[in-house]
Amino acid sequence: MLYGLFVLLTCQLLGEAIRHVTSGPVPGPVIGILLLIVYLALSERFSNERVQARTRSVEEAGDGLLLYLGVLFVPAGVGVAGKLDLILQNGFGIVLTLVGSTAITMLVTVAAFRLVRLASERRS
Repeated sequence: MLYGLFVLLTCQLLGEAIRHVTSGPVPGPVIGILLLIVYLALSERFSNERVQARTRSVEEAGDGLLLYLGVLFVPAGVGVAGKLDLILQNGFGIVLTLVGSTAITMLVTVAAFRLVRLASERRS
């Protein structure tokens, strides 16, 4: 599990470093998750017993962190409560943005599902 935490934190650190160096609009944690996905995909491709043990360690570390996910949201909740006046001032815009982005996400998800289904039907 220690190796798994090392991998997770290394991906997080590299993501933050890449974001800092490039000054890009993508947050460091998102870059870190992409790096983790690449790492896990490569581990799967070049799989042997030792690599599988390390991948299991990453999975165990992730599962362990997921148990405490609710606790990790407490600082964000406190931050939101601290900006309650600002949220109340812009409440309509926030709600409109949330509803609109949810609708767009659902439409894009349906379109992506249809494309994947169509591609898989063509292969069969």
